[in-house]
Amino acid sequence: MQTEVTRMENAAVANVLRGEGYRYCHTNLAEAGIYYKYYQEGFHIVMAVDLSGGNRFSVQQYRSMEEHAMDLFYHPQGRLGDFPDGFPVYHVEMLTLLIGGDSEVERKLCAECRNVWVYQPQSGRLLIYENQPGDFFGLRGALEQGAGTGGAGEMSRQGTGAGGWAETSRQGAGAGGGAETSWQGTGAAYASAQNTAKNRLGILWKNIRAEYVTIALVVANVITYLVLEWLGDTTNGFFMAEHGAMYPDFIRINHEWWRIITAGFLHFGAVHLVNNMVILYCMGSRLERVTGHLKYFLIYLVSLIGAGLLSYGMMLRTGDYAVSAGASGAIFGVIGGFLWIVILHRGRFEQITTRGIMMMIVLTIYYGFSSAGIDNWGHIGGLLAGFSATVILYHRNRQKY
Repeated sequence: MQTEVTRMENAAVANVLRGEGYRYCHTNLAEAGIYYKYYQEGFHIVMAVDLSGGNRFSVQQYRSMEEHAMDLFYHPQGRLGDFPDGFPVYHVEMLTLLIGGDSEVERKLCAECRNVWVYQPQSGRLLIYENQPGDFFGLRGALEQGAGTGGAGEMSRQGTGAGGWAETSRQGAGAGGGAETSWQGTGAAYASAQNTAKNRLGILWKNIRAEYVTIALVVANVITYLVLEWLGDTTNGFFMAEHGAMYPDFIRINHEWWRIITAGFLHFGAVHLVNNMVILYCMGSRLERVTGHLKYFLIYLVSLIGAGLLSYGMMLRTGDYAVSAGASGAIFGVIGGFLWIVILHRGRFEQITTRGIMMMIVLTIYYGFSSAGIDNWGHIGGLLAGFSATVILYHRNRQKY
């Protein structure tokens, strides 16, 4: 009996989505229904996940589902029957709607994932946690008005799969056809639309948790620079060599191999620091969200070591010794890692394409070789090390749709 009630409410949600212009996407996900709307070179997606039948899955499994759903819409040609050929897709926004089920699973997903709402079919209540967005392109109001208890009128279901999700048609939902519904939040779980400041703080904290390794690396570089600038002149090569920069003789004669790592946290002046930190945060935060914190840190560390070793080796080979410092070798490793992510996603991930990232790599390396004072072999070593480390550490879960 519980299953029938849940399916009725699933149909109510489906009708609201279709009323807002969303189309149903046929997939083999028994536990979810995916709806989409194309707009100006992008998609809005709603993935409605049915937890009412006792479905339980981890955050990692959910993220795998989310990744495959996003990938489907970044590459719709030939996979969505009604999608016109030649139309580009540059942006995809996705909302997950959890229908009923285990409160522990709901809390965990809402705490650790983005754009996740909860709909309780028995009470007809929409729950939006404080760290989640208060709206999704106007969909909140439509859900509150149209998917409440009894608010959808008489429903007919067509071709439901094992999970109870299918395209539905709505009948007899005229004026007065729906029961009066209360949409009041419960405690801290419900984010009021008026509580925008608290909602923004929640989103900020969520972003910090998702990118804390990248943030920690940026903070470490900035603090190191400020301390050294207070002690002396960070643009002076002798001063930097005394405080941990890489110079071949210190490694070859004194065996100070630790300089391979410490050099990656030193910078020659404020401009050098700011340029590197901006790129590190922009690219590193994205890679960290994809690979996870530990794998991202390992990729960064391997890139840093690879950059230092190739730089050291080429200086010994050519005899062209110089004091070397900066995070750019490790940053090139992050870019190399992202190159593998894009390749693995068939040439496009989020808004980055293989062509775009390759152009950035080629132009940056060309600029380095055509300029003085650039550790080009460090950049190449970091790029190769980061790409190789990501190939080893990151494996995309394959799943057919």
